[in-house]
Amino acid sequence: MGKLTAKKVENALPRKKEYKLHDGEGLFLRVRPSGAKSWLFSFSLPNNSTLIRMTLGSVKNISLKEARAKLPELHGQVSQGIDPRHARAAKQAENTSAITMQKLFNDWIKFVKLADEITPTWIKRHEDRWRLHLKKTLGNLFAKDVTHAHLAAALDSMSRKGIKEETRKALTTLNLMFDYGLTRHAIEHNPARMLRPKDFAATAARSRDRALSLSELRTLWGALDQATEPRKGIAKTSALSIITATAIKLLILTGARRGEVAGMHWDELNLETGTWTLLFHRTKNRKQHVIYLGELALTFIQALKPLTASTSFVFDTGRNTGHIHTDSLTTAINRLRKSAPLNELKSFTTHDLRRSAATAWGEHLKVKPHVIEQMLNHQPLNKLVAIYQRATYAEEQKAAWLAWNEMIENQIAKEPNNVIPINWVANDK
Repeated sequence: MGKLTAKKVENALPRKKEYKLHDGEGLFLRVRPSGAKSWLFSFSLPNNSTLIRMTLGSVKNISLKEARAKLPELHGQVSQGIDPRHARAAKQAENTSAITMQKLFNDWIKFVKLADEITPTWIKRHEDRWRLHLKKTLGNLFAKDVTHAHLAAALDSMSRKGIKEETRKALTTLNLMFDYGLTRHAIEHNPARMLRPKDFAATAARSRDRALSLSELRTLWGALDQATEPRKGIAKTSALSIITATAIKLLILTGARRGEVAGMHWDELNLETGTWTLLFHRTKNRKQHVIYLGELALTFIQALKPLTASTSFVFDTGRNTGHIHTDSLTTAINRLRKSAPLNELKSFTTHDLRRSAATAWGEHLKVKPHVIEQMLNHQPLNKLVAIYQRATYAEEQKAAWLAWNEMIENQIAKEPNNVIPINWVANDK
């Protein structure tokens, strides 16, 4: 038990000269003539009788109880021959060089952009996820001090909002930025590594398997045509813009991703050869991809020239906002599904249109699986195949896309009285 009390500390009045009141175990209260009071720790290192004093802090900031609580650590350092002043300086230097989670995120995003290994779309999703769900809880913490508990609090908050998929992806974001910090020696371990999506009820959802049949695609196509018909002779009152409707039709005709279609550039197209070339930065796997366009697809694109040819994007909104947003396509599908006859169909999404096209290529056109994978621009699951198999099957792809365009024109875009068979069989290679 020390000699001082909180009352004695409070009542210690200033004198003409500085004085000290001993509490015990090397702890002193120092009172200056100005009235300022602070705590001192007095010690001597082993094999050295020199008395050393260090300031622990002002009484305004550190209470008597808190000052006493520091003594065990200080005495422990002294017994090991460590000067507590040097240890404190090292700690201060460490804290000075420590970075916050916000800075770690900023540095990681900057690196990702320079590395150019993922698309701008995915980078923006990481940025949005951090800004909307993680920044408020984690942004001001030192990255080196973040624990499982900190991360669990942030992720639990997300899962309670019912955004399970975003919670799962937020854990991925955290893992990636922490791994970056590890390689830069900004942190000593990755606190997110041992966490799993199931800990937050955010296990990945079962893969969808919805594929629309030809008759369902015909129903959707008819709904798109009907939604773009002028009402009372005034085109602008149509339920769906020709831009949006054409983009959805191109999803069916090409089997491309919605982001690829929505962001289609005029300079990506060669309307004479009927090719659409997606450069590496526009694809999910960062690999250039060529899609062959049939007469029907080319007709739709040509029809947009009077509307958007003066801009960069085929599906330009005309509102100085660039191309149509991918979410606009999803919204349009959801709106159409609420009305007859689409409300009678089983639920489907824009991505299901890509699966529907791929399914039809195999089922109706007998396109070989490896050609379909090339048409979808998928990376082979087998890493050895990805390294050594460089065949693109360009001719087979072109034949399949042209046959698919013909099938859509005859069996989907038109209401057939008699189904016209497509006289085309995939080259068995």
